[in-house]
Formats: sequence, structure tokens, C-alpha cells
Amino acid sequence: METQRSGPTPEEARRALDAAEQEEQATINRPVPAWYFPSLALTAFTIAGSNAIEGLGVPMRILQVALIVLLAAGMGAIAGVVSVREPAYQGVRVPWGKVCAGGLAAGAVPIAAILLDDALGSWVWLVAGAILAAGILAVGIPYQRRHRGA
Repeated sequence: METQRSGPTPEEARRALDAAEQEEQATINRPVPAWYFPSLALTAFTIAGSNAIEGLGVPMRILQVALIVLLAAGMGAIAGVVSVREPAYQGVRVPWGKVCAGGLAAGAVPIAAILLDDALGSWVWLVAGAILAAGILAVGIPYQRRHRGA
């Protein structure tokens, strides 16, 4: 007489757990469009690099500041559209240590440029923009590759 199994085999249970883990990771780490990180990097470079322009009169300086504000708002809009287009996920675990460290590092770059501008020249803003852009791409490209098919 054959006995009926009451549950899955250990192998079936492991496969089910692996599938659930992959589904959870796909939900938490959503893929983003291929243009997302490069556009953020280009915008960050343009914002910082525009500070390198010297010798502008008052009207042009006002236009420069307006452009910087518009670019920063556009950067926020891009991030918002990509982030909000999907329904929210309950229970996402944010790695706050990494997020805060990245935010501090990104904030330190323009502060350093402000402090070094008078001593070294406005070209430090181009370097600051390149550092910010490289940082965005250094984080974004691996994320994009890791989660593109998710």
C-alpha cells in the first residue's frame, strides 16, 4: 500500500523558495530604462559644469541660475517619473547606511568645489561635475545590468 505525501519534497520546497526570492528581488529592484542613469549623470555634470562659466553680466548670470534650477528640477522630475511609475511595494528594506554615505559623498563634491573655486579657479566645477557623473554611472550601470531582466 502506497502512502500519500503530505507536502513537497525538499527539492520542490527549495525551488519554490528560490522562485519566491527572485520574484521579491524583481519587485524591490525594478529595472529602470537604459537612458535613466546616463541622463542623470549628464544633468549632474551640466549643473556643476555650468558654474565654471565666469565673467557673465547680471542678465546672463540670472539666466545661468535659472538654467541650473530648471536642470535640477528636471533631474528630480526624471527620478520621480521613474520611481513613481510603478505601484509602491510594502516592506522594501532600504540600505540606509549606503544611501546616507552616498548622499554625503555626493554633497561633499560641490562643497569642495565651492571651497576650491577661489584658490584654484572655476575649472574645479568641471572636475566636480565629472566626479558626480562618474559616481552616478558607477552606481547606476551595475544596477542596470543586474536588474534589467528582472
